[in-house]
Amino acid sequence: MSQKKWLVMGFFAIMLAGCAAPGPAKLYEGPLKPAAETAMIRLPEQIQVMALDGREQTGSLLQRDQVLAVLPGEHVFSLRYVELFQINSEEHEVVRSRQSALRFTAEAGREYRVEMEKEGNLDSARKFAKDPKFRLVDVGSGAVTESTAIKSYAEASLVDTISKAFDSAENKAQGPTHLDLLKDVWGRASPEERAGFRVWLDQQPK
Repeated sequence: MSQKKWLVMGFFAIMLAGCAAPGPAKLYEGPLKPAAETAMIRLPEQIQVMALDGREQTGSLLQRDQVLAVLPGEHVFSLRYVELFQINSEEHEVVRSRQSALRFTAEAGREYRVEMEKEGNLDSARKFAKDPKFRLVDVGSGAVTESTAIKSYAEASLVDTISKAFDSAENKAQGPTHLDLLKDVWGRASPEERAGFRVWLDQQPK
């Protein structure tokens, strides 16, 4: 490639870099809210947000030092580790992990950081991808929330549903029964989740 072409490519790379940081990605519906009314979550480029509260996220969230804005309250992230490794001058491998659910409570005006163990080589990245662990750190207090392995967007939603059912039942004066928990989960489940449960139930031994 000629020197002129290299200069042109370099110029466009600089221009794109200057336009790559429009601000936090808004992960909530409705009008834009002030920063004091939302929570900011910072993620490294190796962590991809697949879904928030069971809703698949569209568009590219694979940007360096990405910052997300969410509303205060309880949320469940579906996260995935993705990283490109250069094997040699002609070969490369993209390592993608299974998904992991991260349930957390966001507070308005606070900043959080999603972290993972830094993978230094391809072998360790492959191992991490089989059982990914992420953590959400409150930048102000240092409090840490750990993730839970899942398999799909729907399962991330179900993790949230079941967790809330247990939390609700545990707040009752008397201890919850299995029937109480099943009723609570059923009431929170979507039509698709209920249909899937019926199929599973029909397959169980009588």
